[in-house]
Amino acid sequence: MKNILVPTDFSPNAEKALNYAVQIAKQIKAEIFLIHAVELPDTPFNTPHSDSYQKISANINDQLHMISSSIHDTELIKVTTKLYTNLFIDSILEALTDFNIDFIVMGTIGSSGIQEKLFGSKTALTIGKSQVPVLAIPLLSKWEQPKKIMIALNELTFQNEILDPVFILADTFISTVQVAIFTDTDDDAVEQYKINQKKILEIRDKLINSNKNIDIQAVHLGGKHFYESLNKWVEEEKINMLVMLTHKRNLLESIFVRSKTKKMSYQTNIPLLAIPF
Repeated sequence: MKNILVPTDFSPNAEKALNYAVQIAKQIKAEIFLIHAVELPDTPFNTPHSDSYQKISANINDQLHMISSSIHDTELIKVTTKLYTNLFIDSILEALTDFNIDFIVMGTIGSSGIQEKLFGSKTALTIGKSQVPVLAIPLLSKWEQPKKIMIALNELTFQNEILDPVFILADTFISTVQVAIFTDTDDDAVEQYKINQKKILEIRDKLINSNKNIDIQAVHLGGKHFYESLNKWVEEEKINMLVMLTHKRNLLESIFVRSKTKKMSYQTNIPLLAIPF
């Protein structure tokens, strides 16, 4: 986790995410790659060689340079900047390869109810497309060390290695990690509750075996609504970071089954780390 990508549109959302990335980079000795995407309309008058684009790019590069210099001077963190002329998501995917990115930090609207939904929707899109973890930072969240991290599982079969980014953070910040499963008390049978209870304990024990210096706890949530139960637990337990797994979906799944992780990015007021598997 040495290369952190931070896409920016210079909004308060993006500024909040950049600050969070800086705080993490200071602790894990990482480099930040700050990018901006200019989505030019496909016309003869809007090309990377046009006068209008040259003026826009010069202004944006000045902003990026000013931000990177400020971070380097005050925090002694290396910040590399780049301006892309492509669709937002395509620019991010290109940057992943260009800079060998380990994870992405982006702003999102969370449950703030403000009108900056465009960048929030781009964060959800990135969660669905990225091959590396995406840390979504809600506008209403504030930086605090992630001393209590919760991994909310909706998939019970996975390779423990995909959670390595979580335990790197937990080891760095001396965090407690809660690994949790949810049982719908309306739809699931009693037998399923027992199965989930046994399974979450097995997962906890396997994670402890490979992360012996970290306090790992098992949590079994029961309720009628996943998001309400999860948010209630997060608030009561004062969780600092929520982790969810997201898997690639085929076309029919993407149409008819909405990703819990992407939906959660609109509903949480704490950082959400989405890990693809």
